[in-house]
Amino acid sequence: MSSTNYTKQIIDDYCVLDTETTGLSAYYDEIIEIGILRVRGNAIVDQYSQLIQPKYEIDDFITELTGITNEMVAGMPSIMDVKDVILSFIGSDIIVGHNTSFDMRFLNAGINHELSNHYMDTMQFARKLYPNLKHHRLSDMTEYLDLSNNEHRAVADCISTKELYDAEKALMAEKGLKIKDLWAHGSGHRHNIDISFIVPTTEVNTEGFFYGRHVVFTGKLEKMNRKRAMQLVVNLGGVLDNTVNKKTNYLILGNNDYNAILHGEKSSKHKKAEKLRLKGQDIEIIDEFTFYDILKDESAI
Repeated sequence: MSSTNYTKQIIDDYCVLDTETTGLSAYYDEIIEIGILRVRGNAIVDQYSQLIQPKYEIDDFITELTGITNEMVAGMPSIMDVKDVILSFIGSDIIVGHNTSFDMRFLNAGINHELSNHYMDTMQFARKLYPNLKHHRLSDMTEYLDLSNNEHRAVADCISTKELYDAEKALMAEKGLKIKDLWAHGSGHRHNIDISFIVPTTEVNTEGFFYGRHVVFTGKLEKMNRKRAMQLVVNLGGVLDNTVNKKTNYLILGNNDYNAILHGEKSSKHKKAEKLRLKGQDIEIIDEFTFYDILKDESAI
């Protein structure tokens, strides 16, 4: 997925994409449900929804989070079985999603085909338009704006995302804002970055993926040393923590730790992160390769 495909536009014709997965790594995890809405003239004109049978069993944590069980996906098609249907449905549309790059990575990996479609991210719009909010997850935005219920199911999340994009466009129109106004240099809400032992070596990227987000590393990284990885996070505005806590937003696992999950083994940090996620905390667990993908998208490496 090329970061050059990322775009920021105000449009009325597009497709909304959401996937439910067995984890957050497109390298190790799998899609278990996909939802797509086709929008024309701001109205939903068609939708596609499909449960997907993964190669490996769905973890209890994912079932509790999404409500999708192994019994529900038994006998369902694989993601490759529905590849042509998905590509035909999306066509050449711009893809809209919330944290879209994750859905795009999973879809590209699952169908073994890199979509050339441009894509947009309602989360990035939300961060610019609602800087007073501490978190900008789809569930947070749904609650704040009283949108359709966010259920951690693909089509329901697509509907919430479409309504969020509508709300964002309406707010921009109300305030007379253009795209260039939101992404002007220096715009956005600034957080105090509390770095105890690693300080930025460049001007902090206030639009970076990790800006104002608390990040914890666990396990040995394969491709770079921990200090280098931490430095890159700090340069993107991230806040480093040594342990998973109620402020943690991202737990980054070395590949060996992520591989251990496939054999039923999870570190104490990982288990604590899952518990906090189930309690509603804005925390995600990502593997080393996904971390590098994020850095590439941010042109940090």
